[in-house]
Amino acid sequence: MREQEIKLQLNKKQKQIEELYILIDTLQVNLRTAVKHLNKEDKKNLTSVPSYKWCSGWKIGDEINE
Repeated sequence: MREQEIKLQLNKKQKQIEELYILIDTLQVNLRTAVKHLNKEDKKNLTSVPSYKWCSGWKIGDEINE
């Protein structure tokens, strides 16, 4: 594979990663917004689930540190 092709592929992959970051951020905002509409008991039950904590707390760079 030529160097130019490698650079193009790398650029394409970086763009895909950036788009995934945007998607994750959007989903986190939507999740937090939806939780605000729950009653107190349901909100407590949902926000205590480990996967909720992980999803809502994830930030760019966490995938590098794991």
